[in-house]
Amino acid sequence: MAVVKANGYGHGILEIARALDGNVAYFGVSSLAEALKLRESKFESPVFILSRILKDELPLALTEGITLTVSSVEEAKEISEQSQALKRRSPIHIKVDTGMGRLGIPFSDAVKAIEAIAALPALELEGIYTHFPTAEREDGFIERQVRDFGLIVQALDHKGIRFKYRHGANSAGCVKVHSPIFNMVRPGLMLYGIYPDPSLESDIALSGILSLKTKIISVKHAKAGQTVGYGRDFVASTPTTIGLVPLGYSQGYPFKASNRASVLLDGKRFPLAGRVSMDYLAVDFGNHSVQIGDTVTLIGEDGDDSIRVEELASWADTIPYEVVTRLATHLPRYHG
Repeated sequence: MAVVKANGYGHGILEIARALDGNVAYFGVSSLAEALKLRESKFESPVFILSRILKDELPLALTEGITLTVSSVEEAKEISEQSQALKRRSPIHIKVDTGMGRLGIPFSDAVKAIEAIAALPALELEGIYTHFPTAEREDGFIERQVRDFGLIVQALDHKGIRFKYRHGANSAGCVKVHSPIFNMVRPGLMLYGIYPDPSLESDIALSGILSLKTKIISVKHAKAGQTVGYGRDFVASTPTTIGLVPLGYSQGYPFKASNRASVLLDGKRFPLAGRVSMDYLAVDFGNHSVQIGDTVTLIGEDGDDSIRVEELASWADTIPYEVVTRLATHLPRYHG
């Protein structure tokens, strides 16, 4: 299951889906709006909503053939009733909470609840799944989750309740969890070549697929002592060249990277000059020759150097997920 929620983790949901269509068992999204966007594009791969949707959204979701998550008997009854009214059989995946503490039938109630769901008409129990909150750690918790999930699957199997898909592994789980209980994985951030946790760098080699580039729109020569930007945080210690690029926090570049981040030009790194503005970044190019129209790389490769999403996240004291999912939808996206 390719998880393409949050606009394909900022990369463009339709473009990512187009690249993967037909090569995955499912596209995973988090809302009906995302699911309908994929449906309208008539992709071959089916669509699965990882979250719960509201009762008044059910008729449209079922009519469009979207596979739904079920986290309670009550939800299953609602889907069953709507499916009967539409005279159709609807596939569902039942979520079991083995320790995430969010959606899902609690482990202790799971077998009894799933028996009740299996007795409802117009439902196809296609999948059963769980979620790992700490897959990157080696503290024994994920092993307990796998054990508990296996016990549920085994107990249901003895009762004749079986599932086509059994899944639990997010990106970190894809690397860390190896169990025959599961037959499908759900990579999210890792699908885009980004490490969800630094500890995974020794387990798998990933190459980011996203580059974020812009062009210099203004060049100024600042004298020693001159300041740049809000708060006058940047003070030129020597005469220097300041280049302005039209990208800031309204486009998703993190404000907390102010005075900390660097960009690439001609394969060299240059620091930001002062705070990130709403629509601009000022860059201290020193005595490097720059001109209007030069391409600046904020994420990605330039020459022999590169800036990864993970590095920008560290400058902003945040996680890589937040960096990419906050990239504004109005930014032009070009896909090779």
